[in-house]
Amino acid sequence: MKKILPFLFLLLLFNSCMEFEEIDGPCLVFLVADDDGRERFYEIREDIRRNKSTGVFTYRDEEGRLWSISLAENGRYYSKSTIEIPIEVDRIECGTRIYNERDRSEDDD
Repeated sequence: MKKILPFLFLLLLFNSCMEFEEIDGPCLVFLVADDDGRERFYEIREDIRRNKSTGVFTYRDEEGRLWSISLAENGRYYSKSTIEIPIEVDRIECGTRIYNERDRSEDDD
């Protein structure tokens, strides 16, 4: 039993590390267009991680503030920090990969 405990501990530690994907930036965060229809985006480069099970992104801005992009109760993604107003996100592009893309069928209603 004493030999199994360290193995189980390492296995649990390994599994918890696999839950997060570290992304080599940069990534572009596209925001939902305002009434003017122009596409707006910002770039993230620092400390980008994505929770594989929830899809939540976390990153740091140039000033070191921690931000997250997560799914809200209304089914939309928002970018927010502790001191900023949440901003609705259309999609996140990291190289050739697209994450958290907004459902376009909402626009047809």
